[in-house]
Amino acid sequence: MQKADLTTRAVAGFVDLLLVIGLARLPDVLGFLSAAGYLLIRDGLFEGQSAGKKLIGLRVSPLDGEKAMTYRESIIRNVPLTLALMLFLIPYVGWLLAPLALGIECLAAIGDDRGMRIGDMLARTWVVPAVLPAITADRKPDTQTGPPSVAEGEQNTIPHDI
Repeated sequence: MQKADLTTRAVAGFVDLLLVIGLARLPDVLGFLSAAGYLLIRDGLFEGQSAGKKLIGLRVSPLDGEKAMTYRESIIRNVPLTLALMLFLIPYVGWLLAPLALGIECLAAIGDDRGMRIGDMLARTWVVPAVLPAITADRKPDTQTGPPSVAEGEQNTIPHDI
């Protein structure tokens, strides 16, 4: 398998971030718990795809590739991000430490040859492009895509009596 491009991962992460921000806006403790809960289980949804990954066309896969992504792996994979979310609750110091923790996660993904961040290393997973359904060999492509061609020597005339 081929690793996912970091730019597409960032776009999928941004979509998920918007969802987390929306969940965090719910009243009181319900908002924090729903945002943290989504962060933890998001990669166990939709067969290894969070909402952002599903929209962009990525998925999380175990390194061995033989089994499907589980909620357990998703929770292990996303603990560092959830801890960063919890740091935001600490006034001033947390507001500096949380972006630092997220930056370390990003740098780990950039520096790894398979694009694995710290959470991926803990859960033994990586992000790959979603597999598209293959075209079967017996299906023939449609050869008549344009207007029929004019045979050599024939003229395409328009009647003048219209």
